[in-house]
Amino acid sequence: MIGAMIMVHGDDKGLVVPPRVAPVQVVIVPIPYKGTDEQLINETSKQVYEDLRKAGIEVVLDERTEYTPGWKFNEWELKGVPIRIEIGPRDVKQNQVLIVRRDNRQKTPTKQKEIADTILRTLDDLQDALYERARKQLQENITTVKSYEEFKRTLETKGGFLRALWCGNSDCELKIKEETGATIRLIPFEKEELAGRCVSCGREAKEVVYFARAY
Repeated sequence: MIGAMIMVHGDDKGLVVPPRVAPVQVVIVPIPYKGTDEQLINETSKQVYEDLRKAGIEVVLDERTEYTPGWKFNEWELKGVPIRIEIGPRDVKQNQVLIVRRDNRQKTPTKQKEIADTILRTLDDLQDALYERARKQLQENITTVKSYEEFKRTLETKGGFLRALWCGNSDCELKIKEETGATIRLIPFEKEELAGRCVSCGREAKEVVYFARAY
């Protein structure tokens, strides 16, 4: 399941972890600049940290001084933390923080007093968005095939999952595997509508199954 999560949600910058399973849901990165009140930025960051922790959010305050903010951004993106909060001098002056989503990198300035409610709402939105994107991707990669020729052609040109009728005979599945490299990856728990004959041997079908190649 961990492997599937990485493959489904990850991108070129690293992991993208859904909020409900993320060990760290939010990371706070203070951004002090030379000539600014670094202490005030750090105090604000700690207050935001406490507010989120009290709201039941799994949050980390990255106070490390040996790394630049940009380096920290990349590290936490690589780890897939759902939300990053940036707090710089301008944010402190305006009593706000900058929220950055991991999935679409959308940046949203947010008033500090509204931070807990906004983060909780954003985590829910992000969870739903990841689920919907994965569901859409899955549906787009399922093709219903009705003949063996269509089965082989679709496997070569499109790939993905092939929804087909199967007679239930293991010898038939073995023949398909030897000829195409595809095997049954899923037999639905809930029986799907059955009408027709096996995609390979032409015998009466007993199951609707999903074939695919394993990589």
